[in-house]
Amino acid sequence: MTISIQSPLKHLHHLLYTEMNQVDTLILESLYSQVGVIEDVGKYLVQGGGKRIRPLLTLACSRFFNPDPGCAIHLAAAVELIHTATLLHDDVVDASTMRRGQQTANEVWGNSSSVLVGDFLFSRAFQLMVQTKNFDVLDSLSNAAAKIAEGEVLQLTSSYSLDLSIETYLNIITSKTAALFAAACEVGGMIVGMDMSLRHHLYQFGHNLGMVFQIVDDFLDYCSNSGDLGKSQGDDFFEGKVTLPVIIACQDRINSDFWISQFAKAVRVEADLQTAIQLLESHCILYKCREIARSYAEGALNHLDKLPKSAIWHDLKDLISYSLNRKS
Repeated sequence: MTISIQSPLKHLHHLLYTEMNQVDTLILESLYSQVGVIEDVGKYLVQGGGKRIRPLLTLACSRFFNPDPGCAIHLAAAVELIHTATLLHDDVVDASTMRRGQQTANEVWGNSSSVLVGDFLFSRAFQLMVQTKNFDVLDSLSNAAAKIAEGEVLQLTSSYSLDLSIETYLNIITSKTAALFAAACEVGGMIVGMDMSLRHHLYQFGHNLGMVFQIVDDFLDYCSNSGDLGKSQGDDFFEGKVTLPVIIACQDRINSDFWISQFAKAVRVEADLQTAIQLLESHCILYKCREIARSYAEGALNHLDKLPKSAIWHDLKDLISYSLNRKS
């Protein structure tokens, strides 16, 4: 599969190359169905690239007490299937047309097929979890799946309003993104019998890392030098989705008339986006967003510090810095 990555993700992919190949194989096996469109949609998505950070976290976290993360293969595959299913549902809800430089599945096969294939992937993920015969693992990942759904509904009902608060925004991304990051890390420790107190630190490390990743992703949407995001720049703006940069601008009453007029429009165009970017950059709004992300990065590091120092520990520490400072 084609992976679009940068260091230190590249180093983690290299370190866990054999295991990630096993994860890829298991995912492709899980896509088998006598209904051809299920395989077509599934393969289209999983072969479409991406950073694959969630299964990497599961494998990496299983290495703290076990040099062979092979026992975590099923869990890493389950985590990636859950994530892929949420992407299918996300793109339908958001009416997205592009992801990672290619058409979304809903553009190619339609909304109904995308939703139903997403449901199929969720089912396959739970089958993989059950095969571990570990009820703690099942509890952790099923809770994460429920939180993701809650986050989707909360976003649907509130994130298109300029009255959205920072608190509500953080609740949305806690559920939509951080919950799966946290569970991906926690189950890696669970499967190798890690002590509960250490598993707590794994969970909190993953939670904070997920918050960093989503906050950075949201403000990169408005960065003039954001590079290849894996999505079209300005997607959130064009879709009318209110994220952290806009929330802060509105709370600080920076060009309020501009934001009100823009989000009242049925359609926003490229010139509108460029004006939005100029306003956010000139008033240091993106810097404020990065500082909020930095506070979560510090939280991730604090919890990582409670875990045994090892080669994998240093890789995860580097991953915090990468997540905060990435350009794509």
